Amino acid sequence: MEPHKILPAEYDILEQQMKNALPLSICAFVHFKLMRTRNLLERKNILVNSWPDPSVVVIVDNKGCNQQNPSSGTANVYKYMHIAIFYMQDWGILPSAVTFCKGPEFVRSLKALIQLASKNVPSPILVVGCSTDVIDALVNLYECKASCPFKPAQENALVYTLPPKNISPPTIPDGFRVSELGERHIDPVKKSWRYAEEYEQFFSMDRWLRYHFSNFPTLCIETEEGLPVAWELQQDYGAIGMLHVVPEFRRKKLGSVVTMALAEKMNNEGQMVFACVNEKNETGKTFHETNGYIRLAFDLCFCSYFF
Repeated sequence: MEPHKILPAEYDILEQQMKNALPLSICAFVHFKLMRTRNLLERKNILVNSWPDPSVVVIVDNKGCNQQNPSSGTANVYKYMHIAIFYMQDWGILPSAVTFCKGPEFVRSLKALIQLASKNVPSPILVVGCSTDVIDALVNLYECKASCPFKPAQENALVYTLPPKNISPPTIPDGFRVSELGERHIDPVKKSWRYAEEYEQFFSMDRWLRYHFSNFPTLCIETEEGLPVAWELQQDYGAIGMLHVVPEFRRKKLGSVVTMALAEKMNNEGQMVFACVNEKNETGKTFHETNGYIRLAFDLCFCSYFF
């Protein structure tokens, strides 16, 4: 394997290659397009195991990015400074490797690319996008599982997509209004997320949420008095998630309203809408299927790489 670093002139080719590899490439494909539209790819290190027909793609946060001047104009300068805040000396957010691997037979290339990319980031790295059979094969490269630096999540994730034909403008119930998540929502969103305590072992949850609120689509339903009662956001690896409805408002079907409104926003941007649901989350599976999501024929396994 001869690793190849993707250059801006090759972005169109890579995007098409990952599109051709759907649905297995869904995380890497959607993440790549999302970062590209937000001008965040310059903060990424994109590695492939071969070119121009890669079987493994690894997109990793890159601390040693080029600090080139942005294009002229006050808006562009502000945007550049705003984005840079999250990638300077203090990371603040957990580094991620959004990946695509065609199958278990390519795991040695996957391992090599992740290890190569990890030279520029702190440990651990959250590895996202690989199917369960790929992660199993990756872990099995190590005779001693206890010393394996790749630690899979305890539960696999089912992958659901929402076709554009199933996206319909939601009706906002009387007494509520639509807004976006911002600084004042950090505390309630953090408190409602089941993984917040675990993640704060490695990074600042407040900063992680600010990064997402500032760069990616979010949706919040509020009362007319401004009380947030339901919300969801698109995470940087592409999937929508972190859906929460305040318990006393759950009879009003606000979960369906907020997820459909966010999907409509993303669809209008030309994005592919998908979600990952823990395999044991029966409520989550029923919710997504009821709202028009279609399950894909493979599962994902989230994984942490400690080095």
